[in-house]
Order: sequence, then C-alpha cells, then structure tokens
Amino acid sequence: MVKVWRRNWTSEARRYASADAIVVSIPKSGRTWFRVFLHAYFCALEKREFTLRARELFKGNVPRFLFTHDLWAHLTGPRVGDRITGRQLIPAPAIRQKRILLLSRDPRDVVVSLFFQHSRRTRRYGGDLHEMIHHSRFRISRMVDIMNTWMVEWGGGGNFKLIRYEDCRRYPEAVFRELLTFFGCREIDAGPFAHAVEFSRFENMRAMEAAGKAKKKTLLPGDAADPDSYKVRRGRVGGFKDYLSPEDVAYLERALERLDERYGYGRKSGSSSAGVDPANSSPAKAGGAAERLID
Repeated sequence: MVKVWRRNWTSEARRYASADAIVVSIPKSGRTWFRVFLHAYFCALEKREFTLRARELFKGNVPRFLFTHDLWAHLTGPRVGDRITGRQLIPAPAIRQKRILLLSRDPRDVVVSLFFQHSRRTRRYGGDLHEMIHHSRFRISRMVDIMNTWMVEWGGGGNFKLIRYEDCRRYPEAVFRELLTFFGCREIDAGPFAHAVEFSRFENMRAMEAAGKAKKKTLLPGDAADPDSYKVRRGRVGGFKDYLSPEDVAYLERALERLDERYGYGRKSGSSSAGVDPANSSPAKAGGAAERLID
C-alpha cells in the first residue's frame, strides 16, 4: 500500500473536474489502444476526420474522458515540484464524483514493456532488464503497491470498473462495448463501432505509427529502424517469458503473491490470459467487489 494525500494544487485539477470519466493505468498497460479506439469511434460517430487530439475531439457531443497514470506518475516522475504540488494525482473530489476506469495488465509484461519504453524511446533508463526489475523507481514491488492502493481506494465503489488488457485481447468487441456503456453511451452505433474496432487493431496502429499518420509524438517510434522503440511494440500476452531469465521470472512471481487477487494475476488467481467471454458473464453487483469485465 502507498499512503497518498489526494490534493492537486495545479491547473491540472480543473481538467479532472471537467471530465466525465477518468482512465487510470500503469504505463504500458494498453491505454494507447483504448485511446485510439475511443477517438476512432467518436470521430466516426461525429463524421469527422480521425484525431488523437483531445481538444479537437471534445468540441463535439462526446463524453470527456481523461487518461492518467496517477500514483505511478506521481512517484516515478523526475520533477520534485510535481510531487509537492500533486500535479499528477487525481483530486479527492474527482474520485468521489467521476467514473473511474482502471486498466490493468500483467505486471510481468508491463515491466518488460517499460524497459523498452525507457531504454529505447524516452532514454530515461540506461541499465539492463534485470536491473530494472529491482530499480528504486521502476521496481516491480512499487508497481504492486500502487495497484493494490488503487484497488483498496476504488474497488468497492459503484462508479468503478476494472478492465484487463488480456481480456480485451481475447474479446475486443465485447470489452469495448462494456467500455462505451460505462462511459454513459446508451446506444452504440454499429457502423462507427465496427470501424473503430478495425481501426484500432494492432497491425493498423503499428502501420500508423511507422508512417507518422497520428500526427502526435505519443504515437511515434523513438527510432523508426528499431522495432523495440515503437510505442506499439508487440502487444503479446505472456511475452515476458521471451526476455526474462527463469530466476527473474521466479522473482516477479513472488512479488505478484502480494497483488490483490481481484486483478486475476499470479498463481492464486490463475494465468493472466485466462478469462470468460463477457457476453456470457453476469455483471458484478454495484457497490460490491470490484467490477471486472472478465471474472
């Protein structure tokens, strides 16, 4: 658990106040995929050209959703001033008043993706993967603590939903429908929906990044000649096994023993890729345990 005082004394607090929904995640948990889907759907619905620029999208009759790394950015960011002012934190009033969507991914896959993100794209890290697992800023134990804190803070609320990256890889249409419903969309237009699902496919996003079509630096490779520097890199479930030694895998699995079971990762909860089709699963009761699309 992480002790957190949810105050934000910066202008960022106004963005949370004006949002309809807030999407929270550890970096490299799939939020670029979700962002592209949402923008593609609402742009098609509004009959406008695709854009990843939120200001342009929100000019229409579109739910205002905000993406944040919250505690992760607060604790790992390089600027001391941001930690003092709480710039990256969701303010307490927004926690109570807004829909909170928590996007999770198996921390074992996340730590590998973070390694490539910071060693090949942002250049914030110069060590090897083994060292990063134990790094004071990016270590797996910190990731587990933050994810546990989020679940304790929000897991019992009626305005909270947990979505797992692994479930979306298996059943993207069903999960994206649940996502739009949670955002308050009473009716989902079949045409724009089918377009957005296709548009946000891994292969299309990878091609869009390579060609620079997104016109936004968040979807540009660090080095076009280096496949591991791409924002859309592999997207595999369980791909961490391709990069980590058996000793490192064992260390990560021991760390996951402390992770809240509601996430569905680790030995007690079964494989990270296990799931049930959302179309055939019953919804969680409001106000009870954390609602998750795949049980």
